[in-house]
Amino acid sequence: MENQWTARPWKVVQGVGISLLVILVLAFIYGKFIHHPLRVWLADGEWCVRFSPDGSGKVLYGSECNL
Repeated sequence: MENQWTARPWKVVQGVGISLLVILVLAFIYGKFIHHPLRVWLADGEWCVRFSPDGSGKVLYGSECNL
């Protein structure tokens, strides 16, 4: 009886490629929509840092963080 479970190199490459593509898409979605880089809240809303597209940041306190 022959071994029916042989790995085909092209199928392995396709599986790895598709897996990497899915991981990249999920990382992009997480970075763009879930962990938004323009507003970072720390310490239960007591203070936060708001970043501008030019890379500068401004520390805000209390209710200023809710704007």
